[in-house]
Amino acid sequence: MNARNTIVLAMDQDDLSEALGCSSEAIESMQNDGVLESQGQLWEIGPARDYLRDAAWADSLWH
Repeated sequence: MNARNTIVLAMDQDDLSEALGCSSEAIESMQNDGVLESQGQLWEIGPARDYLRDAAWADSLWH
């Protein structure tokens, strides 16, 4: 399993926020955009980590 296929057990959005190191608003946005999807309480967070990394990199270009 590579970093892209990271699965976590999350009981709620607080658990996801902690696992990804972002706000609950960012979690909700990624869910709405289809970047973050669940299989019950198991969450595939690899794509969300990629998304957050790329967003941080792009944001640093504009500062």
